[in-house]
Amino acid sequence: MPKTGSNEKRRDCLRQIILIAVSLCMLLFPVLASVTLSVAAQTEEDRHWTTLGPNRIALFSFPPNYVEEGWMYLATSPVEKMSLRGVYLSEDRGDTWASYSEGLIPKKRHYYTALAFSPGFAEDRTAWLFGRKTGLTAEEAFGGMWETTDGGLTWTEIEYKGFPYRELTRRVSQDVVGVVLSNTFAEDNTMYAAAAGEGVYVSHDRGRNWEMLTSIKDITNLHAPPNFPEEPLLALSTTGSQVMVSTDGGLTFETRGQGLPEKMNSVRGIAFSENFAQDRKMFCFGSAGVFVSEDEGMNWTSIAAPEENVSIEVMAVIGDFSEFGSIAYGTDDQKIFLSDDMGKTFVSIESESLLNYRVDVINFAPDYQTSKELFAGSQDGVFRYGPARDEGSAANAQAEAESVEATRSARATAVSGMEFVPQQSDRIETGCVAYYALPVGAILVFALKKRGRTDDDYSD
Repeated sequence: MPKTGSNEKRRDCLRQIILIAVSLCMLLFPVLASVTLSVAAQTEEDRHWTTLGPNRIALFSFPPNYVEEGWMYLATSPVEKMSLRGVYLSEDRGDTWASYSEGLIPKKRHYYTALAFSPGFAEDRTAWLFGRKTGLTAEEAFGGMWETTDGGLTWTEIEYKGFPYRELTRRVSQDVVGVVLSNTFAEDNTMYAAAAGEGVYVSHDRGRNWEMLTSIKDITNLHAPPNFPEEPLLALSTTGSQVMVSTDGGLTFETRGQGLPEKMNSVRGIAFSENFAQDRKMFCFGSAGVFVSEDEGMNWTSIAAPEENVSIEVMAVIGDFSEFGSIAYGTDDQKIFLSDDMGKTFVSIESESLLNYRVDVINFAPDYQTSKELFAGSQDGVFRYGPARDEGSAANAQAEAESVEATRSARATAVSGMEFVPQQSDRIETGCVAYYALPVGAILVFALKKRGRTDDDYSD
């Protein structure tokens, strides 16, 4: 029969083996975690912010030839300097920009609200620009429309008719704030427009003559699904009527706001799934959040909400929401949140590291699924978020972010009446050392304990 001392010896050895195993696991855990995070980082390419220019813009617009040729346009906003207002073109996906404003520049430059491209733009280079004119006489129409047939090298103002004359202001009320082109434009030359303070209009001759479809005073923009006008559905964002939907091509509209917060009467933007014909999925946003509907706007569900006392200013959506779908929104506290999992989760992409003002414009590149590039604008300028295009861009982005943060700190310190003196941190990172203390200590205790034993301790 084995001696009791022998059993105690085995149990003692077993305890020591378990102690060593646990200690080794704790020692190896940081290494394993580091490897796991490294693999994850390699799986999703690192993205960062790049400054593209100082322009203060009202909109980005991507023509049908973006994927093949890399063309993209921006049009300036009313907060842009008068001398810089106009349209700018990039032929290299935003890296460089050139002014394409010939024909747009009067004594006082205008600012712009909508830019629409011919479906055959790659061949005909035709686009239409709408905006608000400045430096007017008391009776001149406030809104303007311009056409280009050479990709924006030159613009010609179009005299368009059909909007009402207002005796009170002694002006024609033709302030177009949103435009939709028919998918069969080459055959029918049909455009639909949202006119601020008026309603929805239609033109069948490329914008020369317009007729009202319905009068809606609080309209702010007009939106159509990818299968319009095969399916004659239009949606309106409004300042007080939430989402309005027409199923008869704009002749009649009804408010669809079930599930939206009662306090969010103003809906600032609407978007559709690329697969809308099958999934009936729509998105909208207002100051109180981002919402999704899976029954063409009848019912809405919240998928994102801002922090307290923060307002959502812009939203962008891309994808078929079957295999791929991304949503981004920007706030008035300089932040942009991004979801690449069809709206299930949102993460901040640290735009506040570059911006001092609210996010005004946000758009996905048309090839976002492969390029992973997102464009944004504020009074700080124009920015791109995406993978590095060259070796120095990531370092430049980091340096710029640090510069902005230093400027913020300097301003805050100046406001408090103190002098800002940047300093290097004198803190010593001890987290890793502390983490290893327990397992290393356990192994040392075991080693010393073993060394103190005699051979008699292990005899039967």
